[in-house]
Amino acid sequence: MLLLLGLCGAFPSGAVPPPPPLPVEKVELPPDGSERIVNNEVRAYRQVPLAFEASAGDELILWLKDTENQLVLDVEAPSGLRWIQGAKPGADGLRLRLPETGTYRLYVVMSGDAARTGRKARFQLRLMLRRFRPTKGQ
Repeated sequence: MLLLLGLCGAFPSGAVPPPPPLPVEKVELPPDGSERIVNNEVRAYRQVPLAFEASAGDELILWLKDTENQLVLDVEAPSGLRWIQGAKPGADGLRLRLPETGTYRLYVVMSGDAARTGRKARFQLRLMLRRFRPTKGQ
């Protein structure tokens, strides 16, 4: 009898696999420093990937508003380094001085506790990129 129970445990439990990743959405940030707004929805275990071009020294300002207040941001530098993880912008936004030139990836992610409950959340992400302009001698 025990042997039979042990064999039953070796079979797949029927767990649902995570959904396939979403395609990366290219976000064009206005060169004049004005805001770009992205509206979307995050589901459990399915981050929303965005990509944008920037240069070393540029300042990126992010604001995130979500219906469940359970989303955070990750930022990946062009080198592939996950530079910022689990950031939650405050009322004044999250200000980042970008370290590299190239294509950055920004991920809107559901926090672990919320994801385990299988929730989804609509969000509005506001982005502003201020281009670095070196002064004489820099």
